[in-house]
Amino acid sequence: MDREKPEKKSTDVVPITPGSSLTSWRRPSMFERDIDAIFDDFRRSFDIMMRPYYPFETPMQQPGMLPVRYAPLDFIDDGDHYSIHAELPGFDKENVDVQINSDGMSIRAKKEVEKEDIKKNYLHRERAYSSFERAVSFPEEVDPAKAEGKMNNGILQLRIPKKEPKPDTKPRKLELK
Repeated sequence: MDREKPEKKSTDVVPITPGSSLTSWRRPSMFERDIDAIFDDFRRSFDIMMRPYYPFETPMQQPGMLPVRYAPLDFIDDGDHYSIHAELPGFDKENVDVQINSDGMSIRAKKEVEKEDIKKNYLHRERAYSSFERAVSFPEEVDPAKAEGKMNNGILQLRIPKKEPKPDTKPRKLELK
C-alpha cells in the first residue's frame, strides 16, 4: 500500500505593514473628520495649558523641530528679593545664558557634544544636542543690576532684589482756572 503524500500548498507569506489593511482604504466620513478635528484642537489647547507643569514637548507637537525642554524651577518671594532655583542637569555655567530685565527673566541652556573615535579600521562619531528654555515674569519690578547668580552641579541659583518701593504720594487736588 503506497500512501500518497499530501501536496504542500505554496502560499506567499506577506508581513503585515501599517496601512495595508482593507479598512485603511476607506475614506473617513465628514463626521469622523469633524470629530477628529475637535479632539485635535482639544489636545493642542490642553498641551499649551499644561506646558508649565509638563515640561517636555514631543517632536510630534512641533514637526520638523527638536523638542525643547522647559527647565523646572522654584520661584520664591523672600520679601525684599526673589530666589530662583532651576535644575539644569548636565549643563555647565558656560552653557547657560540668563537674561534679566526689570519685568522678567529668561534662562536658556544649550549643549552640543561631539565625540569621535578613530581606530585603524573604523571611524565612530556620536553627536548629542540638548537645550532648556524658560521665561518668567516678575510680579513686582526688580533691580537687574544687583542680581546675583551661581551654578553648582547643574543647579542654578539666582537672587534678584526687588526695587525699593517709591513712597506713596498723595494725590493733589488741582484747581481749575
